[in-house]
Amino acid sequence: MELELKHLRHLQVIARAGSLNRAAAELVLPQPALSRELRRIEESLGRSLFDRDRTGVRVTPFGRLILDYADGILARTARIGADLSHLRAQRDGALRVGWSETTLSGHLLDALEVTGFGDRAEIRTAGSTSEMLCWFGRGELDLAVLSEQCPVPLPANTGRIDLADEPLSVMLPQWHPLAARPSVRFAELEHERWISSTGPDRCREFLARVCGPFGFSPVIAHHVPVSGPRDEIVRHQGDITLIQSTRPLAPGVVHRPLPELLVRTSHFLLYREDSRIAPGVERLAEVIGEAYRPRGGKRVSGESRPRLAARTS
Repeated sequence: MELELKHLRHLQVIARAGSLNRAAAELVLPQPALSRELRRIEESLGRSLFDRDRTGVRVTPFGRLILDYADGILARTARIGADLSHLRAQRDGALRVGWSETTLSGHLLDALEVTGFGDRAEIRTAGSTSEMLCWFGRGELDLAVLSEQCPVPLPANTGRIDLADEPLSVMLPQWHPLAARPSVRFAELEHERWISSTGPDRCREFLARVCGPFGFSPVIAHHVPVSGPRDEIVRHQGDITLIQSTRPLAPGVVHRPLPELLVRTSHFLLYREDSRIAPGVERLAEVIGEAYRPRGGKRVSGESRPRLAARTS
């Protein structure tokens, strides 16, 4: 049996639903048909993807590996339309703006409107910072706000303006005992179940490096895309995750600071030096910074204006 895109989508739904009955209802398929399909997929791969019992199904370690591949393949497939749109926009001279899962992306769009650059902006979303950096390297993006917890190599012919940095917080369900605290000691999170991001940004390894100095390895219960339903998983299942401190709160969850954690998130504006936006990026950075500061963010290095980083060649 050869795996098709529909099979990967079905595996995603089964994992998310935690039950073949619920997955079949969501897919509008007979449950026996979905069960037979899953059995054929597992036979073709030679290993079980899910453990089954009377309460439902749970992803096996091998199943998680396959689902990680499925997430990446389906995300790329879903962007075919966006890529075609990008080619048309490139022909028409649109400003190609990357949207990332950082608290400053919305401020970037507002700044484009304020400065008069937003009239022909084409927004593109990526599944990871690594993918967006590849787009810059291929000349397919003009501008984006990105975030990093450790330095990332920049593509050639790009400029960078550092905007702000902020500490990481932990996201907890509102009913969690630690949610009653004004802050949380990192070692108190040792026995929690964690959420990590899928994709090429190596978030799982980053989380392990963060927890290591506090004497434990994180138990990762869920791997979700960067833009996945983290808030819902935290609220309903009680798992936790690290989060940008200024990210807006969703109902049923809280953010608590981690004073012992020295790792910070750095936000920066990345742009193509040969794009038409290049002469206006410092003004864009100023507008973004003014919008961000009231939410508690701190400018980098205490400067009165954004810092223009050294160019790459």
